[in-house]
Amino acid sequence: MAVSGTNGALDESSSLRAEFTIEPHPAANCSILESGPRSDDVTRNLVPTDETRETDVECRSAVTDPETGGQQYLVNDVSGRCICPIFHAHECTTSIERYEAGAMDIVVMTPSNDVLTSLVEELRETGATVQLRRISHAGGGNAESSLEIDVDGVTDKQREAVCVAVEAGYFETPREANLDELADRLGVSPSAVSQRLSAVQSKLVTSLFEQQSL
Repeated sequence: MAVSGTNGALDESSSLRAEFTIEPHPAANCSILESGPRSDDVTRNLVPTDETRETDVECRSAVTDPETGGQQYLVNDVSGRCICPIFHAHECTTSIERYEAGAMDIVVMTPSNDVLTSLVEELRETGATVQLRRISHAGGGNAESSLEIDVDGVTDKQREAVCVAVEAGYFETPREANLDELADRLGVSPSAVSQRLSAVQSKLVTSLFEQQSL
């Protein structure tokens, strides 16, 4: 079971819930990802090492081995490529649901579309690959209301890339295909596939944020 880290209290009845798969930049030297091949029980917390400087923090984590049930306690200095300070700097609640093969499945609750937009932009500025898997809007109690997303701006090539990715199981957990395999199917480079998928995800977020009802 993943435990959430919170930066401020949120009213979940009016919050956006976003599910991401995030691959930090290799230079992030993420101690969680380096602790083992996979886990679905992760907690983490950022702790200041110098109260006079907000940038001086270290990441303290606990990771449970799914095979043995043993728990590792990790302490690591935060680098400029680390994604954790980005979450810490925004008004949001985050939960690392699991990690595998260098990527984390993270659920984020934010109070507004502006916060979510800023969060995604700053995560990508670290060099991380950010893939939005699902967005929902909690409205009234524990119920979630569906949102219609305008994807008219998605090109044929982008639609093709998404269709191939879905068919190949790229968005499944655990992932059943990688960018190289998708590139072979589409006859393009892995970077081209990544750009097309990222473009669709960006349009998805933009379309959601343009809905005034939020």
